[in-house]
Amino acid sequence: MPDNPVINELSVVRRSWTPEETIAHIRTLPIWTGEISVEQKFGGLQNRTFFVTDGDSQRSVVRVGFDQYRTRQTAVVECVRAAHRLGLGPALLYAEPNLSITAFQQGSGMTLEQMGDPAIIRAIIDRMKVLHEGSHAVHETISYWWPFDTIRRYLNICETGKPSTGNIPSAWADRIPRYRRIVDELEAAIGPFHPKFTHNDMVFANMIFRPDGELVFIDWDGGAYGHPLWDLAEMLMWAEADEGLTRMALAHYYPGMSAGEEERRLKEVYAFQAAAGLRLVTETMENELDPYYFLTPAEIGESMKLTLPGEKPELAGLIDLIDPRFEELWKQYRERYSR
Repeated sequence: MPDNPVINELSVVRRSWTPEETIAHIRTLPIWTGEISVEQKFGGLQNRTFFVTDGDSQRSVVRVGFDQYRTRQTAVVECVRAAHRLGLGPALLYAEPNLSITAFQQGSGMTLEQMGDPAIIRAIIDRMKVLHEGSHAVHETISYWWPFDTIRRYLNICETGKPSTGNIPSAWADRIPRYRRIVDELEAAIGPFHPKFTHNDMVFANMIFRPDGELVFIDWDGGAYGHPLWDLAEMLMWAEADEGLTRMALAHYYPGMSAGEEERRLKEVYAFQAAAGLRLVTETMENELDPYYFLTPAEIGESMKLTLPGEKPELAGLIDLIDPRFEELWKQYRERYSR
């Protein structure tokens, strides 16, 4: 499918809109053929997603979101287009401020269990390397993302609170001094690098096997120039990779490494894995300060039930789930490398 989307620069969607108001706007968009059906797809915690089927039975995905945290909507749109140019994602069909439409990606989603399969890890890395060597496909300005800066920003906000909810500090504010020390130590482990085009959210839910078996990536909210080892480490974190699997993945990404280079890269991967866990913890702490910035309580609840069945259907439920994994990753790093 060619990269030839309809671009409308007029800002229409409002953060205060209900899902019903958003659907009413979607129905007015100029790209549909015949009557359309619109179904809200739950799962995301920071944007609204809808599946649309038009009069020709063509399916599309509508994503509605606003600048927040590390996400900048203009960068998201360009990352979607760049990924499609590289054969790594569906085509962008339409975009306006805070709303974009892509072709529906046929295929089967990656499962958490599959991510622990060495053959699948190698397949993910092969596609990841296409992405990381694909900066030439980025034609417009996108973000630059440094995870340690993001974590520090979350911690600053958790300390002061947000004006929208009365500047009340986070319920977990007592953790902030320790987290800042950890961020500094993990950041110091990362050496000089060449920024690459990166996805920055390498969770299984953002990977789809096309009918031909090829892997593609979706959800470009975190797309940016960044460190390629972050993508590798975050993928390994979700795979709960042991040292053997981690060394295998590194050798596949960097064939022909010397023993010294392998040890240096291994330290960086372990540092990034711990940072990935801490980023999830602190992002949730920060989100909880204004949990309904865009989505309604009912939408948050539906998404939580789908993504984390059995947990409390609210953002606070994520902390109890994520925190033990972060502490495990931090302990792993500390026992190996802390003085």
